[in-house]
Amino acid sequence: MHTGYKLLMAATIVSSSIGFSQDVSAQQDSYQIASTSYSQPLTQIETFIGSKKIETVRYALKGADRLHDGLLYSSYHARVINLKNSKTIIKQIEPATMRIKKYKNVYYVMRLSTINQFSLSKYTLDFKKIGASKRYTGFGKDLIVTGDKLYVLADHMKGVDYSIKLHTFDPTSLKPLQHETIKELIYAKYIRLAGSQLKIYGIRSEKNEKLTVLSYDVKKQRSTKMMTTDQHVKGGVEKTQTLTKETELIFNQDRMYEINHKTKQVRVLYDSKDDLIDYAYDAKTKTYHVLEEITKTAEFRVKTLNSHFKPVATYRLKPSDSVRPFRVL
Repeated sequence: MHTGYKLLMAATIVSSSIGFSQDVSAQQDSYQIASTSYSQPLTQIETFIGSKKIETVRYALKGADRLHDGLLYSSYHARVINLKNSKTIIKQIEPATMRIKKYKNVYYVMRLSTINQFSLSKYTLDFKKIGASKRYTGFGKDLIVTGDKLYVLADHMKGVDYSIKLHTFDPTSLKPLQHETIKELIYAKYIRLAGSQLKIYGIRSEKNEKLTVLSYDVKKQRSTKMMTTDQHVKGGVEKTQTLTKETELIFNQDRMYEINHKTKQVRVLYDSKDDLIDYAYDAKTKTYHVLEEITKTAEFRVKTLNSHFKPVATYRLKPSDSVRPFRVL
């Protein structure tokens, strides 16, 4: 780890009016597409209004596949870019970083030390390392910081045995406090904090892959309730969004769902024959921009959905041999 390392790179900004062909247009949508190359140091963010490309910003970053808290980074390489920093400075971090979460003035980093070991680090907002933990058994999937606790959701593999554990750490010292096996789930990779509850999203049975949401009380340090739906979630839950006090949006590569925690009912909001890659919500227009990969042709498009999750516009991305889209902003 070279803590003083930084590479100042001038982002190349290119304006273009060619990129998407518009199939259906109901409004002038504004959105961004993040794409990356896995063969050369190139990641770009393109800005569009409708089908017109307004700007392209390029970064010397290879294989980017993570974008959290305004940070663009790769789980394959040891680089991170703060998109909120106009100087576009690429910072050196530890390799195999799976999650970076900001809490107050600290970045908490979870990385894989080996295939079945993870470790934690702390950085300043300028990415100077200020703390690190030992290695712990498990394939780290997700990270939550609450202030007095830090939680890591991890897979544990021992031969043919497989389990999911929730690890609890002190965020100041990064020392372990406890860990608990989540016996109710056989697969999970996404958690979020809702009040005093950690919501763990996964599946119970390997055969049917039905969506299950487990509530873990951080104060009582135990699971309090579980909800299993009749919906399949191939590949697991990618992200969620609160819709109302009782409902939330569930996004995965097959569909977008609404789950009602009060009635325990689930309904499909949007379904596609193709793979869903990512989505972004525009609060001003109350629309959803969904990035999809067309399965048969391996091409990409953005669909705009209205507040009722009905498609109102479609924009096809011009095929590229150099980069692959992975996020819509």
